[in-house]
Amino acid sequence: MQSNPKHPSLHFKKVGKYWSVRIGINYRAIAFEEENDFRWVWIGTHAEYNQIEKY
Repeated sequence: MQSNPKHPSLHFKKVGKYWSVRIGINYRAIAFEEENDFRWVWIGTHAEYNQIEKY
């Protein structure tokens, strides 16, 4: 995955200026892209993510 951080198995999803990724079946994480890297800013449940995504 280090050679391709946007590998399809990670289920990356562009959400505005951020990226969302699925962590197992219960969690999601949000990051923003910085040059060729990602800075993770939030990790939580799908329910919490659904509330954040509304904004």
